[in-house]
Amino acid sequence: MRYKCLTILLLLLLFPTPIDAAKPTHVVIVYSSSQVEIPPDVYKLEALVSRFSDEIKLIRDIDLGTDALSEVSHIFYYGASTSTLPKSTRELLNHSSIPLYAIGKNANQLSPFKGLEMTRVAGVSKFLHARTDQSLSFEFADVVTTVKPEASSITHASVVRNDKVLPVLIQAKDNFYAGIENLLNRPSLFIADSLFDFFDVEASLGHVGYIRLEDINPSSDPELVKEVGTYLLDREIPIILAVIPVYTDAANGDTVRFTDRPELIDTLRELEARGATVIAHGYTHQYRSSETGEGFEFWDVENNQPVLSPPDEMPPKLKGRESFASESAYTSYLNTLLEKETTYIHSKLSNSIHELVSLGLHPLGFEAPHYAMSHSGYALTSEYFTNVFGQVQWSNSNWEVLGSTPYVSKPSLLQGMTLYPETIGYVRTDIPRPVDEMRRALEETLIVRESMIGAFYHPYIGTEYLPEVVALMESVPGLTWFDLRTSDERVRTDEVSVQSEDGVLVLKDNRSNILNRLSLLMPQSFLEQALTALAVITLLFVIAFLTYTLFLRAQRKKRLFKERG
Repeated sequence: MRYKCLTILLLLLLFPTPIDAAKPTHVVIVYSSSQVEIPPDVYKLEALVSRFSDEIKLIRDIDLGTDALSEVSHIFYYGASTSTLPKSTRELLNHSSIPLYAIGKNANQLSPFKGLEMTRVAGVSKFLHARTDQSLSFEFADVVTTVKPEASSITHASVVRNDKVLPVLIQAKDNFYAGIENLLNRPSLFIADSLFDFFDVEASLGHVGYIRLEDINPSSDPELVKEVGTYLLDREIPIILAVIPVYTDAANGDTVRFTDRPELIDTLRELEARGATVIAHGYTHQYRSSETGEGFEFWDVENNQPVLSPPDEMPPKLKGRESFASESAYTSYLNTLLEKETTYIHSKLSNSIHELVSLGLHPLGFEAPHYAMSHSGYALTSEYFTNVFGQVQWSNSNWEVLGSTPYVSKPSLLQGMTLYPETIGYVRTDIPRPVDEMRRALEETLIVRESMIGAFYHPYIGTEYLPEVVALMESVPGLTWFDLRTSDERVRTDEVSVQSEDGVLVLKDNRSNILNRLSLLMPQSFLEQALTALAVITLLFVIAFLTYTLFLRAQRKKRLFKERG
């Protein structure tokens, strides 16, 4: 028996049982566009795909080389503009056996979809989702391409028009086609859900949700913040507190800090001690003369461009890529111009983190004011934070091109940061039934597997609508509340770091305690800084005058002493 066991062991060592290891998921997204810059829709597509792959390359159709598809497991093609694909690109894609997902225009030039009858349809707002058998009517109409699929094809989503059901997202064996070309609008949710089938990935059951208390700043009412926060924590909901360290009054430029509101900071510390997690929502949430909570801190909204100058200076107008003869000339121009943005953002982010830590809080994430930030700004932010809450600015030239993914993702724009998306909005008190809008957004979001149910709530409303919001979110089957502390996140500067270890917030602060306290007393607005500088100069003159007077008196005494001697 002993020899038999030894023989079996020897055979296993010599001829090991093959392990069915999962093949690495390497993705290439090929796109057609008349612009040199990557279209916002392509950035959105890449963000959706980032849920399924860490290796994603974005390549314009004219730049697709023969070696681009080596070791690739999945290909996407996005037609942003109607054009004839370069011959070499067509041949590479048509001779490939790699699963292909085509979106938008030009798909009929690709061999898996040449036999499809395609029709452009405008003004579409009603869709049918096959997997959930759910009919959805979106608020805004779209232009889509419907198809007449072959009998063997699988329909994942359709358009409902004039009582006819027209397929708009189909699967033919391993290949997919979606006639939903505007990925920035709500119908892109169908594409997001279909990616689980395209990548053949089993989705986790249920959904994860969070509630973020928004725009908490030194002007907030401590009683309302405590009332709202306590209501949620009493129900074991681990809330997110989006905190702005400094409040600036647009009318007179005065600033208020948490050190001026001891009751409010005590409330925030108490909520954090009970399980709430703080994230930095900018430093002042304003730029130029705007009020905190209303202004855009990391985007020059008046000129619709990145912040290229201090608030009191006239900024240069940013030129586009078309104004330069070469990519290198444009890059050189851009790098020079963005130096001031770099200085500005570094100062704002480090000040925000340092001030929150000095107040006894532990920031563990970031939310850009109004979600507006340049792509270079995201790269700078990734040096401080590992996550972003809310939405992403897909366009680098227009702040209004915002959006999010329905599930947790890692868009390349965020340079490694995780996006925890806001998907169902917030309570709008300017409409008759505020929660109804959130309910509609929730119904749409739930068609996507693994979607995160992210919402925010303004504490100044009080708890009037809070029970209805909580009931709405907890009506989601299998909902679990998201706790940021249980994620592997960290925030750091050169002197300070905050990290969550097994749900416990760990702070390392290498700053001097004296300088730490003095930093809270430093002036913030230009007027306060100017008055402080004037006061310091006046004080120096007074000290110099007193010193000179004492010197003259000492000299006079010395002369009198000599004369008496």
